[in-house]
Amino acid sequence: MFTSLGEAQAWLIVFILLSTVEALIILFALGRMLGGRRAPASGTPTPDPALHRDLSEIGARLAALEQGVTRVVDALPRSIQGIGVVRYNPFPEMGSNMSFSLALLDGHANGVVLSVLTNRDGSRVYGKAVENGNSSYPLSDEERQALALARDNRR
Repeated sequence: MFTSLGEAQAWLIVFILLSTVEALIILFALGRMLGGRRAPASGTPTPDPALHRDLSEIGARLAALEQGVTRVVDALPRSIQGIGVVRYNPFPEMGSNMSFSLALLDGHANGVVLSVLTNRDGSRVYGKAVENGNSSYPLSDEERQALALARDNRR
């Protein structure tokens, strides 16, 4: 066989044959590896029961998280988001700032301004409703300050 071909040509043919056999072996191995991932001949895949159970559990947890996030998003605008406090002394004869005004606002700037006026005889509490950042009741300077602080602190 090598008599009519040159030695270099003979080695080239051997190299090509070995390369072809090696390529066929690689293709056969890849086919077996990929063939294990294919669906059976019937056309219906046979899922792994543990994998199916894990995916179902993850789906249920995701649905529960989405419902929880929806409830939080719905409730957030109605929660207190702005707070303003101003302490003061409305009675000059008293020695300290025991009185205060507290403004509490939700995400829509609705809420209340509470004022506690303290003197020697006791305390009085006043509450004034706030809608859209304003009150329909007359506000003292301290109450307006507390309301402004609450509006500025609101997120």
